[in-house]
This record gives sequence, C-alpha cells and structure tokens, in this order.
Amino acid sequence: MRAAPKRLAICLMVIQGVLFSAETALVHYLGPTISAVHFGVIRGFAGVVTAMLFARRVDIFRTEQFRLHVLRGLCALIYGWVLVYSFSRLPFADATAISYTQTISIALFSIFLLKETVSGPRWLSVFFGLVGALLVAKPIFAGLGIVYVVAFFGTSLNGLSFVLNRYSNRRDKAETTMAYTSFFTVMGNIPLCFFTPTPAATVLPWFALFLFLGPLGMYAGIVALKHADASLLGPYTLLRLVIGIMGGVAIFLEFPDLLTTAGIALICFSCVLALDGPKSSATTAMIQDGVAEPRASKAGTQR
Repeated sequence: MRAAPKRLAICLMVIQGVLFSAETALVHYLGPTISAVHFGVIRGFAGVVTAMLFARRVDIFRTEQFRLHVLRGLCALIYGWVLVYSFSRLPFADATAISYTQTISIALFSIFLLKETVSGPRWLSVFFGLVGALLVAKPIFAGLGIVYVVAFFGTSLNGLSFVLNRYSNRRDKAETTMAYTSFFTVMGNIPLCFFTPTPAATVLPWFALFLFLGPLGMYAGIVALKHADASLLGPYTLLRLVIGIMGGVAIFLEFPDLLTTAGIALICFSCVLALDGPKSSATTAMIQDGVAEPRASKAGTQR
C-alpha cells in the first residue's frame, strides 16, 4: 500500500477521534437531559444530510449492495442500543473497557470477510492496544453476568460494522455507506420517540453540535477505510481514549496517573506496530478509488 493513502487514512482516523471525543464529552455534559433515542434520531438525520452534501446529489441510496447495507445498518443500530444498555447497567469503567475490545473483532473479521493478511506485528498491536485501554479504563469486572455477554456481543457487532465499511467501499462511495447507516439509525429510533419524554427547550441549542460532530466523524472513518486496511486502522479507534485524556489535561488540568500514562503509551505503541503489515494485495489496490482498473486497461491498450 502506498504511503500517501495510508497517511491520509491515519489522519482521518485522528480527526474522527477528535470529533467523537468532543461528541462524547457533550453527551456527558448534557447527561440525562437528552435521551439516547433522540440522540440517535438527530445523529442519523444529520448523517443522511451530510452524506448528500459531500456527494452533491440526492440519489445516494442507489446501490447494487442493498443487502450488505441493510446488514451494516442493522449492526450499527443494534450496537447503539447495546451501548446505551451496557453503560446504564455496568460500571462505567467496565463498559468503556469492553467497548474497546472491538479491535479483536476487527482483526478477525478482516481475515474472514476481507481476506486481509494480519501479520504478527498487527496482532501484537491488537494486544498492546487492548492492554493500554484496560490500563486507562481500569475496569473491575465484578459480578460477571449476562449484561457483560450482551456488551461483548454488541462490541463485536461494532467491529463487524467497521469491517463492512471497508467491504462496501469496494463498489460504493463512502457517502452511500454513510447514508444507509444513518437511515437505519433514524428509522430504528423514530418509533421509540413516542415513548420517550421530549427534551427540554434549554437543550435544543446543543443539538446544533450533534448535527456535525458525529456525522463528520463517521464520514472521516468511512473514507479512511477506502484508503487503508481495516486491520491497520483498528488500533487507531483507541485514539479516542488518548484524545479524551489530552483534552482533560488541556481544559481541566486533569493530569493522568502512572497507570493511565502507561496505557496511553501502549495505545500509541500499538498504532505504530499496526503500520508494520503486509504489502497490499491486488484486491486492496482495486478499491483505491478504481486505480487498478485504469492501469490494467492502459496496459492492454499499449499491447
């Protein structure tokens, strides 16, 4: 894989981490004044609009991979519900730690669905990244039960969704993938709005931030997967933890303890290890915005 697309993908993942961290901080700030249902509807609607704006067309739902997008949308929707369920039933540290085990499922699904070759350094990257996330979150895992099983299941769905983004990019634009994901998020949460109290008027101005933080972060991640292997970018999803801690240092002067600092170092080290992977295959080259096909046709013309 050429260095330039890889660097672009990594930069986009960092941008996604910043945007998602800001969105998460806003959710924590608003607390119970905004429900997960209304948050899902707003984020999903904004996602569809954002996809249309980037595509500069309205027929973004035109695709030959409809079943794939249905599966991708359902995974994202169910994961959103499971995420809210796990954070409401589990200690915050446990739920956070479990949510970052997606790097394992990303590596596994990359092998089985994308036929990527996950090298030894990338498996070490998954291991060190997970250990780093555990040191940062400091889970206790007390009273293991069915809630933990549900949380792990939901996290694996998020990993599957991540890999399916890469898969769908083979034949569809990033905007189409994003539009379908956002559409299912909206349609899955709208019926629940009738059973959820309406947000207070004082919260409405904050909705403007939700209209672009999450959707832009989602779009950055989907575009990143068009330029790099999913197994490479998996560890970079952990950067949200690092960015969140750095934000706490910069804004609130909350300096991390020794274990947290060690966790940050391991996460950064895992991102470096992920770069040492196998060379891209012909299949990978074909999804680089159709670069492989023009080259092949050009070679045939020269003959």
